[in-house]
Amino acid sequence: MHELNEPRFLRLLTELIGFGEKLQNAPGVGLIPEEALPVATVLRELRPHIDSGAIEVQTLAAPGFESRPSLVLTVRGEGPRTIGFVGAHFDVVPADKIAENWERDPFTLWVGEDGTLYGRGVTDCLGHVALITDFLAQLVEQGIKPKRTVKVVLIANEEEAPLPEIGLDYVVAQGAMDDLQNGSIYWLDSADFGPTVGTGGIAMWRLEVTGVTGHSGMPQNCVNALEVGMAASLLLKEWFESQYPPHADEQRWGFLSSSSLKATVISVVNDKITKIPGFAKIEGDMRLTPFYDLADARIRAVAFIQELNARLQKGDIPQGFPSVRTQAGEVANIKLISVGRMMEGIACDLNSEGLRVLQQAISKVRGEAAGRAFSMTGSLPLVRDLQRRGFDVQITGFGRSTYYHAPNEQAKLEHFRQGFAILREILANAS
Repeated sequence: MHELNEPRFLRLLTELIGFGEKLQNAPGVGLIPEEALPVATVLRELRPHIDSGAIEVQTLAAPGFESRPSLVLTVRGEGPRTIGFVGAHFDVVPADKIAENWERDPFTLWVGEDGTLYGRGVTDCLGHVALITDFLAQLVEQGIKPKRTVKVVLIANEEEAPLPEIGLDYVVAQGAMDDLQNGSIYWLDSADFGPTVGTGGIAMWRLEVTGVTGHSGMPQNCVNALEVGMAASLLLKEWFESQYPPHADEQRWGFLSSSSLKATVISVVNDKITKIPGFAKIEGDMRLTPFYDLADARIRAVAFIQELNARLQKGDIPQGFPSVRTQAGEVANIKLISVGRMMEGIACDLNSEGLRVLQQAISKVRGEAAGRAFSMTGSLPLVRDLQRRGFDVQITGFGRSTYYHAPNEQAKLEHFRQGFAILREILANAS
């Protein structure tokens, strides 16, 4: 039975993480990833097997987005059924060595003596890209004819709100995943092995607050947009928690946290400490377990802020709220705006064949107790849509979830050795 080719895996991962600066995905600050760079690495590594016909390849990029392709790689099996390894992605969240106090360069792979792999994308998700590339290469090199057709989908634009032209949306729209309805999809963009049987939905928001700027020594002539924004965001959080408390089904799926709404970014138009700001922008997200309706929650949150703003205009000020009116009668205005496209969460089928095979594989590789399922309110694109279309979607992944989107991202080489073995067992045991 084949095992992870560690020299090849580390060589690929070194190259992929080396592209990291050009894979950062944050359009709001001008960071647009060039997924064509890692795509070229994967295709170069698999080129002999592509040229021989053993691996079929589709490079899918919409017109105008040629630098942002996704890859679909197929190894034909003996029978009519399929198995999909989907979701490992080429883009990464930004990393700032100085501002975030990274211990090492985030865009250079470092391998410690204890087998620690260190760098942006090790877990999320370039380590998975390198792993699945080695896995496909070895299927061909070892002469293994799988019982099921194996289809791997490596995607662009996972770390930003999904766009129809980029990433998995485009792959699905092109029909490149239609045949995966005849089997199970294993989503390879998680950590801690799992199985991860549930995720949260995400909807992003922006609270815009217009006050009245002026001299801080004359507060009667001003409305402090910063204070009003902070107070309004806290009321929004309290409202959300009252409307979307822990759900009874969360325990059954093993959610590690319940739904949440929080502010994460604040911007204030100001250039002097002694000047009261007249405009503030607070941004954040809501994470909702899949037992609630995310679209409805989004609409209701906007309505809550509309109602709060109407109260402020009438002088019906909540207790403890800051001043919203100047001596001359000017009043603050607040508005909540939904940002980008939402992504719904998923509650995986706990009785599916795909989950049974995954749990057996994890238990065999990591021990009987290791196959315990859990859920988290991290979000994955399109998984709920795929489930609605009839796909059996199951989720796993390798590395450390505590370092997701965090400074000093790291995993153990052993995680990927075991991950390779788990994929091997899934393929061997899927009937």
